[in-house]
Amino acid sequence: MISHRQKPATPWLLIILFIIISASSIILGLLYYKSQKSRLLDDKQLELSAIADLKVRQIAQWRNERIGDAVLIGENVPFVRYLSDQLRSESGDSAGYEMADALKSLTSSLEYKNVVLIDSTGRTLGFYPVQDTLADVYLKSLLPELMRLRTGILTEIHRQDMMSSAHFELVVPLIRSWRNDSTAFGLLALRIDPHEVLFPLVRTWPVPSKTAESLLIRQEDDTVVYLNELRFKKNSELSTGKSVSEEKLPEAMAVRGTETTAEGIDYRGASVVAAMKKVPGSGWFMITKVDQSEVFLTLDKQITLIIIIIILFILTIGLLLGILEWNENVRFYREKYEKELDHLALRKHFDYILKYANDIIFLTDRNHVILEANDRAVEAFQINSDQSQAIVQDMKWRMH
Repeated sequence: MISHRQKPATPWLLIILFIIISASSIILGLLYYKSQKSRLLDDKQLELSAIADLKVRQIAQWRNERIGDAVLIGENVPFVRYLSDQLRSESGDSAGYEMADALKSLTSSLEYKNVVLIDSTGRTLGFYPVQDTLADVYLKSLLPELMRLRTGILTEIHRQDMMSSAHFELVVPLIRSWRNDSTAFGLLALRIDPHEVLFPLVRTWPVPSKTAESLLIRQEDDTVVYLNELRFKKNSELSTGKSVSEEKLPEAMAVRGTETTAEGIDYRGASVVAAMKKVPGSGWFMITKVDQSEVFLTLDKQITLIIIIIILFILTIGLLLGILEWNENVRFYREKYEKELDHLALRKHFDYILKYANDIIFLTDRNHVILEANDRAVEAFQINSDQSQAIVQDMKWRMH
């Protein structure tokens, strides 16, 4: 069948194929992005959880070591007996110096900055190296509870005023065990500077990071209190933070009992991934977090490369399909051209025959109307019109 199309057909098959390949490439890119994002998030959650577990174990071990110090001091019968005798003796300069020398031995550790001896009535009877009246006021406010102790405890981290540094005390009840008396006759309060060991344990991070941060917090009433200084907020040590009712705040999630790794919004309003753990034996909670922007930073760089690759792939496919269509159009027009050449050659051959043939040749339409005649026919008509009529009639009779 001879085609009479003047233009190539629209390449719907190639267009549909191009659309399918392009859509598939984009979908595969999106699936890859989601899978990589999920993998990075899972890996970071595991990392944060491991770091939080490590820090919680270190802090719990540090607390246990301090409680162990309290046990050693309380079970040191000669030392406790000496303090008991000093409390019962009359005060004087020599007694004060002897008491200071006795207490000085307790500050051999760099963490214990000051030692205070308090009797059951709340009087400060000895100290080394200096007496802090504000610290005495804090301890006296807790005296009824502290005098009921049978073993050492760590107080909460506090400070006397906004200008002072954060600290807390290891309180050791003094009991006359040699008399089988379980009632404490006094207290030893060893001041601990958390900046020496505790806060560095909280602050250190095992790998370089621009946004990673560890927070040690506790709950006071309906608010979160940050014990250590925040990385992105200066002078925030022991500052009151957000409300515990904030749904997406990791610190609030921790005090509400969540001990897992989740996404949230931190105190800056930044989207973060955070791990939340409780420190055993205390009212403290450990939060390790990092900004989501940092987690997905590598993926964002990868996705830029992936988008470029997808675009180049789609353009390459489009170019290949365009070349196929261009070749098809070239073949179509070449066939049209060749057919036109054949037609012109045939027409030229026909015109030659028509003009130089010795026979009389007419070209008529369906109604037998003469459209064209050769030179021989014209000459015949010029010789004799009657003969021409006879010839025409004869031709009509033959055609019928």
